[in-house]
Amino acid sequence: MTYSSALHLVRGVKSRLAQSGVHADALFQQAGLDEGDGLACDALTLSDKLSHLWELLVAQSGDPLIGLKISAPHRLGWLGVMGHIMLVSPTVQSSIERFQGHTRVGLLLPGARRDVPQQRYDFVWCVLLRSLRCAAGRDDVAPVVVEYAFPEPANARAYEDTFGCPVRFAMPHNVMEFSDTDLVAALPANPPLMNGGGEQVLASLAAAEPPTFSAKVQTLLASLLPKGPPHRDDVAAQMMMSERTLQRRLAEEGTSFTNLVDDTRRELARQSLSAGELSLKMLSFQLGFSEPSAFYRACKRWFGMAPSDIQHKKGDSHGMAHKQSE
Repeated sequence: MTYSSALHLVRGVKSRLAQSGVHADALFQQAGLDEGDGLACDALTLSDKLSHLWELLVAQSGDPLIGLKISAPHRLGWLGVMGHIMLVSPTVQSSIERFQGHTRVGLLLPGARRDVPQQRYDFVWCVLLRSLRCAAGRDDVAPVVVEYAFPEPANARAYEDTFGCPVRFAMPHNVMEFSDTDLVAALPANPPLMNGGGEQVLASLAAAEPPTFSAKVQTLLASLLPKGPPHRDDVAAQMMMSERTLQRRLAEEGTSFTNLVDDTRRELARQSLSAGELSLKMLSFQLGFSEPSAFYRACKRWFGMAPSDIQHKKGDSHGMAHKQSE
């Protein structure tokens, strides 16, 4: 299981805006947003700041369609596309449903105190569509339909021109629906697909089981750790259940709250130490440890070595790889 760093999220949004000719630094300052928020903010506060950023973008540009215009295509495979949705959408709640040869991707961007502007959804949908087109190697890939849980704007025709399909407004949910044929074309090339086995891939996707209860709890834990050690009663409340029910559900899957916290910290530590982008002190606090020495002891228990040794080992392997390529 992988987690997307909120630090990378903030950096990615800022880079995307700058590449589109927007004065990102000034707007970030106005929105009270900086890269440190990727570590210090809880997910809903960060989401509110990003919503504020999009409001400022619309006000500065005077263009309510700016969310449709600002994203650039990236070459990502299908799994990369879905991962990128998570990057551009903090606290995103997503669902994927398949029926009658179509796949429906639903998104919900919750906020704490600020309404999420439609332009943030425009941005996410454009990232998904343009990435899918790059992955498929076709510029004519289009959704079957796009649905918005927003009132119909005066410039609704621009949405159909952008997405190349009917766009419905005032719907119950924000949804983008694709033909499974287009999704097969965007899946990373591998022998089953090259041998005409796309139907088998889709069949496996359709048969895939939904995330386990433990996986849902781990996702929540990953968002809570930067604020300190997660407490079972807080997690139970956010899962809208009693502590007893939380413990029972986890026990049914052969784990416990304490074990999940430890597993989540270990996986996040492994990924962050491999990336080597954070200081050990900052990483220890991001993982919810009260002091770096506690993180040090945990790494010795998880990996059999100190966190600094893991970083040095990773750096040495990169250096060797670079030397061999010269």
